[in-house]
Amino acid sequence: MLKASLVAAGLSVLACAHAPPPLRPEPRPAAPTAKLPSLGDGHHLLGRLAFGPRPGDAEKIARSGVGPWLDAQLGPRREQPQLEVALAPYRRSLETPQELLERWLGDDWDEEGAAVQKQVRKAAKGHIAEIALAEIARHIVSDRQVEEVMVDFWTNHFNVFARKGVVRLFAGDFIERALRPHALGRFEDLLVATARHPAMLLYLDNARSRAAKETPTGERRGGLNENYARELLELHTLGVDGGYVQADVEGAARVLTGWSVRRPQEGGVGFLFRSAGHDRSEKTVLGQRFAAGGGEEEGRTLLTLLAKHPSTARHLGRKLCARFVADHPPAACVDAAAKAYRESDGDIARVVRSIAEHESFWMESVRGKKLKSPLELVVSSARALGATTDGSLALARVLERMGEPILLESVPTGHPEAEAEWVSTSGLLSRMSYASMLAAGKLPGLSLDLARALPDAGDGLVPRANALLLAGAARKQTLAAIDTALAGLNDPLERRTVAVALLLGSPEYQRQ
Repeated sequence: MLKASLVAAGLSVLACAHAPPPLRPEPRPAAPTAKLPSLGDGHHLLGRLAFGPRPGDAEKIARSGVGPWLDAQLGPRREQPQLEVALAPYRRSLETPQELLERWLGDDWDEEGAAVQKQVRKAAKGHIAEIALAEIARHIVSDRQVEEVMVDFWTNHFNVFARKGVVRLFAGDFIERALRPHALGRFEDLLVATARHPAMLLYLDNARSRAAKETPTGERRGGLNENYARELLELHTLGVDGGYVQADVEGAARVLTGWSVRRPQEGGVGFLFRSAGHDRSEKTVLGQRFAAGGGEEEGRTLLTLLAKHPSTARHLGRKLCARFVADHPPAACVDAAAKAYRESDGDIARVVRSIAEHESFWMESVRGKKLKSPLELVVSSARALGATTDGSLALARVLERMGEPILLESVPTGHPEAEAEWVSTSGLLSRMSYASMLAAGKLPGLSLDLARALPDAGDGLVPRANALLLAGAARKQTLAAIDTALAGLNDPLERRTVAVALLLGSPEYQRQ
């Protein structure tokens, strides 16, 4: 009964939400990176470059400044003992593909491809959920929040669908050993790591792309597959308006013939260049000639060409500004990000810093306007309230119901970033249902001590909850709705549950 009433009240609060107006030019003094920021500045920074603040995080930034926080976030990694504790229940998902095969199948795998796929699907039950929970646990507890946000960004940018064939065998390794080590490094290194990874080669079919050959009987065998080459140009590097044509897609596909995957019966799983399947004829991509007779090195040359291309700098700059600033980012932000990319030879950390230091990031007109994705909603609320993953896999199913299951988006574009893709009646209902279940301590997969997060359940409850979740920025309409819902409630647990559920479901908290 309580959950139903909370959902109804929450929907009435959410009904006040509306899409933000288009951005207009807005004069603003120097960004807070050059001075001590306000508490609101810290909250805004942590809402965009982190998965939301933990208690006290925004206050620390207000005391020490944005620059030192960025330095720590973008600097060398430090040991985080709390990560080991958080990841312990999901540690198996982080094993290498070879280790997974040995654990799942031992020496008993079948040498026929279809049979191996069937065996892996049966043995890997729950594996994708374990990967998802390992990522969520990291997002919640890690001190390196910019890295966590960028891992999420790259997981969508270089999307793979874990339920396609044996991609599930490689999906966790793809995040752990291709994306995460390079999330704040050089884009070229990240691009190479993804291009050589079995998860990508299998998902976009390059593993079976090869030059067609004619047999002595005149039969043509093999054949070019352009799926990966097309997404490499359109999504991963140049962008849809990046200046390439269909001939470039075909040329890139021919360059990458032979980039494939070693099968278990070939002595272990991993990247393998199949020389016999490579197209050794002359090719041209984006005006660059690849002479006849080349081999695996052609692919590496192509990736360098794409990583250094001006269109790649602009495409990535636009996407990162859309993630951190606004769905339709100001041109000046995109220009600054693209410039930082070109001048730093694709240093991702430098690009992120250029956005955080740009005046458009700090404009009042962009604050509180970006709708959180389901993942951002789940992780930010857990961080704010001190909730932790409980070792079960149920939270992965919660995200799936909310529309953002990790590694389970089938299209190459990955999960959407823009608000229009997330706003719907069912989407709003699922968000409010999530808020009410979390506040009531009944959300599968997350453990929450609400009394510890909000000790005062009396008259100070709403102001303290408002400060904890929204840095005191709840609207009058939201506060009035909460006061109405709390009227007549005397039970401390019920009061906390109602107040937190309605704040989490408010338009203010749904946006960042």
